[in-house]
Amino acid sequence: MSEFKLRVATRKSALAMAQTTMVAEAIVQANPGLGYELVSMTTEGDRRLDKSLASFGGKGVFIKELEVALLEGRADIAVHSLKDMPAEVLPEFKLAAVLHREDPRDAFVARGGVDCCKFMELPAGARIGTGSIRRVVQLKAFRPDLEYVPIRGNIQTRLSKLAELDGVVLAAAGLKRMGLADQVTEYFSTEQMLPASGQGILAIETLNAKQSLDALLAHVNDAETYCIAVAEMAYLKALNAGCQFPVASFAEFVDTAATADGVRELKIRGIYWDETSQQLLRAEVQHSVSLESPYSIAQSRAAGEALAQKIREQL
Repeated sequence: MSEFKLRVATRKSALAMAQTTMVAEAIVQANPGLGYELVSMTTEGDRRLDKSLASFGGKGVFIKELEVALLEGRADIAVHSLKDMPAEVLPEFKLAAVLHREDPRDAFVARGGVDCCKFMELPAGARIGTGSIRRVVQLKAFRPDLEYVPIRGNIQTRLSKLAELDGVVLAAAGLKRMGLADQVTEYFSTEQMLPASGQGILAIETLNAKQSLDALLAHVNDAETYCIAVAEMAYLKALNAGCQFPVASFAEFVDTAATADGVRELKIRGIYWDETSQQLLRAEVQHSVSLESPYSIAQSRAAGEALAQKIREQL
């Protein structure tokens, strides 16, 4: 019998290809007799590096071409960084599975390398590159004296900007997956800077109607990370927020083990930049989630929505 090959849609960037290969390898290892082939493509977000994402479509610009491949039958699944996905997928699709979350933190890479001065030691006026307004509003809260320079492009392109900048801020997960962790000067704790909703999570998207893949993908789905993903994206959806808004959320299970009936405590923290008051609003909630229950997704979604409500009460 010939091997069935799973066709996996991915962006062509080095990081996307590495991440997609990681996901595909996990799937075939969990499903003996299964193979895979990558279906790579360039998205609008990859092509238009001269403009900010908010100026031409936001998060969806990194996934649209991959979703078209699913609809046209050229791919069976698509792999995305969850932070690149809209808060809610279109009705034709579903978030079928997520892998265990990689390091969700943001990382600072200084021009002088690992042994250079830390972020708080930078001289006033130092120039820091980042493509994220979420990062900028949080960094300005404790270093308003620095200059924040917008940059876009893949990891290597951003790191190359160190020739003209004093440092850049990138997602730790991408650096680690590309084997570049040794270039990190320091990591920002999630208390210092909340990561983007979904940061560090690799998501597998399929057609809603293609239920034949559910069993295959269930073998690689991380139940805790899935609940975390649902909570963080529910927060974005409730606030109708995308990449054009300085907004972030970070969920984590704060207990070390489930109770006898499988209940865990999910804490989610969020920020929201209020343009009217020029203030960075913060809130957090904690909800019980029954991981082994069919209600775990609804409970996780409720946590994200409750956090959004707390933010709205401050507006």
